[in-house]
Amino acid sequence: MAEIVKQSELLNQTVLDQGSMQEVGQVEVLWMYPKVHRVLGFICKSGWLGKRKTAFNLEQLEAIGSDGVLVNSEPVETDAEKVKQLETLVGCEVWTDSGDQVGKIVDYLFDLRTGEIQHYLYISDGWGGIVGSVYLLPPNYILRYGSRRAMVPKESVESFAVYRGGVQERFSKVKDLLSDEKVQVTQEVRSLAEIARERARKLKEKARSFTEQAYEFVEDIALDETEPYVSPVSEPAPWDDWEDEPPKKQEVKPPQTSKAPADVWDDDDWT
Repeated sequence: MAEIVKQSELLNQTVLDQGSMQEVGQVEVLWMYPKVHRVLGFICKSGWLGKRKTAFNLEQLEAIGSDGVLVNSEPVETDAEKVKQLETLVGCEVWTDSGDQVGKIVDYLFDLRTGEIQHYLYISDGWGGIVGSVYLLPPNYILRYGSRRAMVPKESVESFAVYRGGVQERFSKVKDLLSDEKVQVTQEVRSLAEIARERARKLKEKARSFTEQAYEFVEDIALDETEPYVSPVSEPAPWDDWEDEPPKKQEVKPPQTSKAPADVWDDDDWT
């Protein structure tokens, strides 16, 4: 199964020797042959300011990871001047055969096993596409190329597919993500608002219930104050049957004692 790799994902990757696990350098540029649209290898930079240049064939590339690449044999020494002479279509402008500028090639996808370039990636200038979007350009549509420009048929431009990892799609993904977050936040706010309304309704009902109970309590007190006073039931008083007022208590006079008759022998009568 083909393993498709994007050229830019290899740039500046750390290169390690698989046998010794020693660092060889970093990937500076891929070595390609535009005439047949194929990657042949890559150039590794090392030393002070990356002045030392070494070349690896694609067959020497053992594995590609997220942090570096592994090579299985020693590289071939080269120099900076030879590296500068390497041909590439990255950076070339894309024009139609009718003289319209379509965009600019910024990257490409290739088969890691065979080196065959599957598609070039170009950013659209807006002619025949969306400004800023990244499109797939099949190599067989390139009619000719130079050091700065590549030509494609005018009628084929609108048939080029949008690359999934394009700038426009990334903005779209971010927009969709923000839209989803907005919907979620809106739903949460609505939920909180509903909870707040429900609590307010319950508090209102409680307040109404307390008010009604208070009114009932006040009415009960008012009724208690307006009812006639009823004395507690008790034994009737002794004078309850008397019509007017209880009779006055009759004064009991002490018995009068009559004077005893003077004795016949009273001294006053004796002279």
